[in-house]
Amino acid sequence: MIWGQFRTGNVTIAGTDYMPPPANELSDHFDRMIEEAQNISDPIDRASFVFLTMAREQFFFDVKRTGRLMMNGILLDAGYPVINVPVARQLEFNTLMLEFYPTGDVEPMTRFLASCIDPRTVRIINETQIRPSLSEANKPTQGPSM
Repeated sequence: MIWGQFRTGNVTIAGTDYMPPPANELSDHFDRMIEEAQNISDPIDRASFVFLTMAREQFFFDVKRTGRLMMNGILLDAGYPVINVPVARQLEFNTLMLEFYPTGDVEPMTRFLASCIDPRTVRIINETQIRPSLSEANKPTQGPSM
């Protein structure tokens, strides 16, 4: 195992018969994940998609932590809080993950992950976030008129 590089061997996921792709296919799967993620406009959906794809494809030997870091980095970059799964909901998380692996259906897990963020916080962020368009952000500012 070499840190920071895709896994070099095959792996299994405990509790499921689902088998992640062979190590020699990971680069193509990663490129596809990045391309698909760029087409998801909602930051929570995009972050969840990246986490779930990383977990399912098992790009790294320690992918759960790496996937969570990626997910939370995407959220923070978009001005959202990180997703922390409360200990009281860990069994629900594990059960949904075991259902996710064989199907690849991200919807139930995405809803679960989103539910770990206080909806009031998301509403406040969406109401108060002002994002100038790229053309507006690059306009020169004018000084006071005289």
